[in-house]
Amino acid sequence: MSICCAEAWGLSRLLLGAVITAVILALPLALVAALRLRTALPPHRPSKRTTAERKKNDDPARDESPSSEPCNITTTVFLGSGGHTAEMLQLVSGLNRDKYWPRHYIVGWDDDASVTKVHALEQQRFKEQCLFEQSKESTSTKNRPLIAAGLARRGYTIHRVPRSRHVHQSFLTTPFTLLYSLSVAIPMVIRLSCKPLKQGSPHSRSSSTPSSTLLMNGPGTCLALALAVILARMVGVPDNETPDLFFIESFARVKTLSLAGKLLYPLVDHFLVQWPALTQQYPRAEYIGMLV
Repeated sequence: MSICCAEAWGLSRLLLGAVITAVILALPLALVAALRLRTALPPHRPSKRTTAERKKNDDPARDESPSSEPCNITTTVFLGSGGHTAEMLQLVSGLNRDKYWPRHYIVGWDDDASVTKVHALEQQRFKEQCLFEQSKESTSTKNRPLIAAGLARRGYTIHRVPRSRHVHQSFLTTPFTLLYSLSVAIPMVIRLSCKPLKQGSPHSRSSSTPSSTLLMNGPGTCLALALAVILARMVGVPDNETPDLFFIESFARVKTLSLAGKLLYPLVDHFLVQWPALTQQYPRAEYIGMLV
């Protein structure tokens, strides 16, 4: 009997020692992860420095030297289907094609309606800009094929991602679908948005100028996209090579935020709302007016 008690006491001491060792080893890792997370979130990102600090720290010689390279911003747009898609496409329709390109649309695997709407919007905008360019007095007939080729380069692509949470899905199973969505979203977002900057690019001179943006307005799948960018910053992807995160709250949210909005409020760089009352309750929110 005493031998069994001694063996049990020895085993318990061994387990206790293993637990204490694991905690001691995990504490520095947790501290490093917390510091990484802090630098990945606003307002601690280097690109969010004030203009005065940037002018003081940046090299004046580099800022004053002009560059002839075009200043384009890679734009990744998440479409949440239904009313979310309508609001986001209304916002995208007002973007300058010459500045915000290439455009990458991310939709759910089962959201064919949003894909149809994207094609319709982009084809209409392409026709309108072709007519505008060709109507200029300085545009000769021989230059029109070159103009069309230039406009085509400012095109768009559509990518599919599994949903983080389906309609009426149980919250007990949501973590599993979120992890699956993350496994697809992380390499996709890094491939589309976290691209190295070219040497001499205008974006490399000032960390306040984004090289890419990620536009989101719900539902929950956009959380996976935002977490993908946050994780990329945490593992060491340079800040100016990751997209600025924009979340546009739904028009239907007048006094309170949606679940996706509440989750993304502390994560995104710019939180945009369509009702001014929300800015009083959420200080980081920016009122942009109604999109619909």
